[in-house]
Amino acid sequence: MQMSDFDDELLFDDEFLPEEPILLPSNRVSDSKPINILLFAQQQAHTHQQQNILWPVYGWRIAAPQVTERKLDFLQLTSLRLAYAGVTRHQDQAQMLGQHKDFLFNVMLQLENQGYIDRKACLTEKGKKILQKDGKDEEEKTEYGWIFQEATAGELLSWFHTESLCYADPNRSDVSQAFQLPWIRRTLPTPNAADITPAIKTQRRLLKRIQADGSNTEANHAVSDTYGFTEISEADTLTQVPNKKVEQGENFGVRLLSKRPQQFYLLVSCIIEGTYDGQFSLRCPFGLPDGFRWVRLLNFATSQCEEGKNIVEHLQSKSREAWKRRQPAEIDPVSLTREACDKIVFEVGSMPDKIWQQVWTELERLEQSRTLLERGFDEVDTSIVRSQRVLEQLMLTLLQRDTIPTNIWEPYKSRDTLQQCLKDTVIACGGREIPERILSTKLGAIRNVIDGEKDSLRPYVATFLLSASRRNSLHRSILEYLIKNHLDFLKDLEQIAHIRNTFGAHAGGSYNNPRILVEPLVTKTYQIVRLVIQAWRLTNSQLSLEV
Repeated sequence: MQMSDFDDELLFDDEFLPEEPILLPSNRVSDSKPINILLFAQQQAHTHQQQNILWPVYGWRIAAPQVTERKLDFLQLTSLRLAYAGVTRHQDQAQMLGQHKDFLFNVMLQLENQGYIDRKACLTEKGKKILQKDGKDEEEKTEYGWIFQEATAGELLSWFHTESLCYADPNRSDVSQAFQLPWIRRTLPTPNAADITPAIKTQRRLLKRIQADGSNTEANHAVSDTYGFTEISEADTLTQVPNKKVEQGENFGVRLLSKRPQQFYLLVSCIIEGTYDGQFSLRCPFGLPDGFRWVRLLNFATSQCEEGKNIVEHLQSKSREAWKRRQPAEIDPVSLTREACDKIVFEVGSMPDKIWQQVWTELERLEQSRTLLERGFDEVDTSIVRSQRVLEQLMLTLLQRDTIPTNIWEPYKSRDTLQQCLKDTVIACGGREIPERILSTKLGAIRNVIDGEKDSLRPYVATFLLSASRRNSLHRSILEYLIKNHLDFLKDLEQIAHIRNTFGAHAGGSYNNPRILVEPLVTKTYQIVRLVIQAWRLTNSQLSLEV
């Protein structure tokens, strides 16, 4: 399944192959009391390239309201309007609409059964209200289901399961051979409405997006998505964040139906595709574009228990072994690094300031993948991912160069207002248009970036444009320079994100000619980095003169 904006990717630290073989992580499912193993994603046949993890979760039985919109069809709405105008006989309505009288009788009977008109075809209060809303009415019903809490870090998962639970057969090979994460935390605070409400809202929003993308996915019938990762920094480890205040967009009356949670395992699949730096893909257990969360949780587990660390090391070693089996002859890592550094200096020059250190690190990784690809190594997906990650780090560093007011988003709470602001900013800086996917960035994603949370390329760009709406800001000066010297600056950023989401391995993409696909990406990436550094240097020198 192709995903839209959910292209976040956290990566694990690169490690060399150990001299001693890594011991197989233990599986103690059979040694402990039986615990139900849940299946939420469609399970594919177990292959040598797949390894499963049994992930401990707590399940809470809850009740939550579901607000749905009911809309009258054209004839129902027309009949209701005629009744409001005094045409209360179905024969008269049929004559005016050119329809059979029995047909209009059935239409008016439906309106009566739904409480919009009475037996005399006079509008009820409910009928008057829906008529004022052009036939649209909200209906609330209570849904009963399960909400799940991940046991290693205590995070509430964005999934509200409303059907009967599906259990895995513990005798199946993909279950019996699965690695088991331990129950690190035995007692967790009981979730409250402030925790559950945003989780349910996130899940429903993701489902709407999946359905809008044309996926044949029902509310509780998941399709598996994969997310690849290779390294992660210590700053990315999961930390407990205080609960944020819930927005009062809906009146959510969430109720817990059980005092104690039940213990389950989720069957989480890892796909070993093989890379030189130990990359492997994580298949989301709920089939939603929520892999970012699961990568962070796996990283948290490695920092909390030896079993989690052994699992990651084992999967990384399997990935390297798979890569070695199908790659050309060995290359010298030192010479590869030297070549990458020389190429970067040739393309963009030396690093101008230590604040850009992380950008240069990502550039080195990109250039290494590009060099390996030229020598026949399977580095297409890695090169595509690296191109976007360079730009993500570039935009993140650029955002940190100016102080953005935390309340800058307040005047743009409506979607139309925010989009108009971004359009006006680009036009005022000399641009002609802004790519639709950047323009459609959710305000919530921009707020998360302003709050210091990690995100992906499009939200970073949208946040940069919103910050540049301030006329005397540093970001405004930089945006004016970028557009003046490269009119398609925003278009190129969007194109790189689009290619990564279309042809990247996590999106199930394919490509006929890898070199033709990768080379333009790398060229555009270097061009954008050069432009941003030049803009930053120019604005810095101007500020120094003013001071």
